[in-house]
Amino acid sequence: MEAKRVWLETYGCQMNKAESEALLLDLASDGWSAARSEKEADLVILNTCSVRETAEERIRGRLAFYRSAKRGRSFTLVLTGCMAERLKGTLSAEHPEIDVVLGTFHKKDLLAAVREAGDRRAPVLRAEEAEYGFAALHSTGGARAFVPIMHGCDNFCSYCVVPYVRGREVSRPPEEVLAEVRALEARGAREITLLGQNVNSYRHSGGGAPLDFEGLLRMVAVEAGTIRWIRFLTSHPGDLSDGIIEAMASDSRFCRHVHLPVQSGSDAVLARMNRGYTAESYLQRVRRIRQALSDAAVTTDILIGFPGETERDFRDTISLMETVGFDEAFMYYYNPREGTPAFTMEDALPDELKLERLSLVIETQRRISKSRAAERLGRRVPVLVEGVSRKDPAELLARTEWNAMAVFPGDHSLIGDFADVTLRSLSGNTYRASLA
Repeated sequence: MEAKRVWLETYGCQMNKAESEALLLDLASDGWSAARSEKEADLVILNTCSVRETAEERIRGRLAFYRSAKRGRSFTLVLTGCMAERLKGTLSAEHPEIDVVLGTFHKKDLLAAVREAGDRRAPVLRAEEAEYGFAALHSTGGARAFVPIMHGCDNFCSYCVVPYVRGREVSRPPEEVLAEVRALEARGAREITLLGQNVNSYRHSGGGAPLDFEGLLRMVAVEAGTIRWIRFLTSHPGDLSDGIIEAMASDSRFCRHVHLPVQSGSDAVLARMNRGYTAESYLQRVRRIRQALSDAAVTTDILIGFPGETERDFRDTISLMETVGFDEAFMYYYNPREGTPAFTMEDALPDELKLERLSLVIETQRRISKSRAAERLGRRVPVLVEGVSRKDPAELLARTEWNAMAVFPGDHSLIGDFADVTLRSLSGNTYRASLA
């Protein structure tokens, strides 16, 4: 049988990464193997993101690359994910190089759509409304694995396209989640990350007593077996309850790391964003996390330049950053997304001002991150070894409980397992360490 080779590119969030893993598992069951590069692939898949305009611009650049590549050889090009869902039918007209368009709710139809594309000349479009289906397993192997527990979002933040391209919240049945946790443990996973657009709002009531996220966390901890670390992404500050924090504190396998997107430190901006909390209520959540979880790392997202953001609003964000002392932050400036309420808001800021403010936010966070990282120097900590350092094959690359990277000299037999190291120094954001 002729070899079938696939090249898959993933853009955007961890949920997309998990869904890409599920796609690869489906393809493997149909006889497909991973190509070493896009140049030898018979099937190329772009799993896309629409959260920011820059993500779509990058994908359009890749489409132009593949349009040129198709002049020299034949292969099937699939576009799936949030960009495919958002733009649907217009993509095929704008990009005739695309053979298959699969919306967010049709990734499970990949194999059928690829076969259909091989039997016809017109592009295959699957982007009509459908029910989201969770795949059975979301890991192709390795020490770290993702476990989606819910899909979609009901928050409708005024700047965000997620509810429109991912749909309303759907929680996965707990028995499916627990079965996947057990299967991943059997395959050697040492760390799992529970995924959802807003994991805190997990709710399931199929046939029994309603189960919330706190209850699911406690159930996962019982089933995790030899899995040593459990994480979850992403949390909404308005839904991070005391019960969730207490569940984390009750079991050391829950990593002492919470990613809690604040977006802004201004109450006026948070209200226009429809975030559903104030700066003070956010700070109360952070204080509760740090009271319950010893030395917890708190990371965040910060959005600068939202319509109507004043100098005072901006300074309130800087002040909140200083007060919290985030370990790390994903920082970006607002760009309008068509179809969201913020798209038509007045008082848009010029890009020059947004970039100026973003630069100051980045500078502030780098200083804070460096200080927070330096506080941990000299400590002996466990790390999960992920692979070999790209800069030095004699060194291993590992991740700490608070999601920081560390490199240290060590034997390759440690890859995929835990090791205890002492954090010796910092090189940028990466710790240099030694085996303890």
